Amino acid sequence: MKTNPFQVPLNPTSQFIFSTSGSANSIEKHNTALQKLNRNLVYFTFPHDITAKVYAELLRSPISRGGAVTGKDGLKSKIIPYLDEVEEIAKKTLAVNTVVNEQGKLFGYNTDAIGLKTALEKALKSTAHSIKTAAIYGNGGVSGVAYHVLKELGLKVMLTGRNPEKVKAKKEDLGIEADEISAPYDLIVDATPISSQPNFLEAKGFSELLSNCKMLFCHNMPEKDNKPNFLKSYCEENNIEFIPGSAMYKAQLVRQYQLFIGDISAEAIIENWNLKD
Repeated sequence: MKTNPFQVPLNPTSQFIFSTSGSANSIEKHNTALQKLNRNLVYFTFPHDITAKVYAELLRSPISRGGAVTGKDGLKSKIIPYLDEVEEIAKKTLAVNTVVNEQGKLFGYNTDAIGLKTALEKALKSTAHSIKTAAIYGNGGVSGVAYHVLKELGLKVMLTGRNPEKVKAKKEDLGIEADEISAPYDLIVDATPISSQPNFLEAKGFSELLSNCKMLFCHNMPEKDNKPNFLKSYCEENNIEFIPGSAMYKAQLVRQYQLFIGDISAEAIIENWNLKD
């Protein structure tokens, strides 16, 4: 048990990488890695909600190198109008999860896309199952990313979730006129935090999706904070191939920190963030 709080050295030229979420473990992990690399950067998270406008103003300040944008209250989409430039995949998915400050100009990126594609490609190559159809459960920023990634991988896709009105709005925003398929689904992409809840099967419409599915990707990662992943346990008990969020996290984090730092290899990020398999 630690008796001393984690401390970060600062100097007048220090810059911050801000985040709209993060546990004490993640704060220590990111800052420890940055210190090992001798980078004058500090990872800082907010203990409270922040509006897209206020967050963008903060990210544009001289002390900011940029920020990570999480899915709270649709922030990944809401921040887009306040950015100077946004990469094409972020425009298509209506989600920015990484903002980089380049001399006061804000550039928006989506590193979740490369992370999810990397995770799914690896799983699809290694499975003995035939995976041709997929259902996405959720209506946040990750659901839009998942839709475009699954389409790129040649799967037929259906989007659903706990709130039909929000799902309908998400489909309209993404230009989805109608679902391409109906149940059963080979692959389920859970883009919600329900895996942290022991009663996750009570989430509206979710148990129906699990019927006859062969593979499941879980975006949520409660295990990184030493908490149980109830959905993972369910998959293991029911012979459903489980793809953890960590499989996506590694590739997206590498791209994210290459955007923040610039002159750094993927190998250096993997080593200092302890991302080795």
